[in-house]
Amino acid sequence: MQQQAPSQSQSASPSDSYLSQISDTSLEVLEHFGAEAPGLLNQYACAVEDALIEQVQRGQSMNLMLNAAGEERAAMNTMLTNPDVLADYVNEFYGPNGPYPTQTAEEAHASQLQAERAQFEAEIQAQEQRQVPANFERPQMNMPARGQAASQSEGKNFWGDFSQLMDQNPESAWQYLSQAPQGALQSKMLVQDL
Repeated sequence: MQQQAPSQSQSASPSDSYLSQISDTSLEVLEHFGAEAPGLLNQYACAVEDALIEQVQRGQSMNLMLNAAGEERAAMNTMLTNPDVLADYVNEFYGPNGPYPTQTAEEAHASQLQAERAQFEAEIQAQEQRQVPANFERPQMNMPARGQAASQSEGKNFWGDFSQLMDQNPESAWQYLSQAPQGALQSKMLVQDL
């Protein structure tokens, strides 16, 4: 048996020289976690370091935000407690260069007059072009199909002429209606009821 021991010690001598340099604690870690333990520990240490750096950066940005909020609070406190600063802020905010400019009474009156004048001019132009204002326009309706009785076709001509007269000269339409043939109004009522 003693002869085999030297051969084992000779074959194990290179690994024993490596293992003799490792501490007992490191050997215990290698035995418990395996040969990949150093690589895993390095990955874990890098992840912890990255997380620490990220948290430090986040803490610094939060500190900057907190300082900015403190400065804003101090400015708001000054503005709300000092009437002169508050008056200047309100005048600037609602002034001509602010986000919500307000008109003076004269400016509001002038803009209202200008809007009324523009509306009046548009109505005059529409009347000059013989256009009926939209709220007075006659609605378009489908007429019954052609080829019906002669009395109905006579009524159709009457209503077609009446339609043209309403488009061209609505003021004299009542005179044309008073000359309607007998039964034209009754037939029109029946057409509308359908």
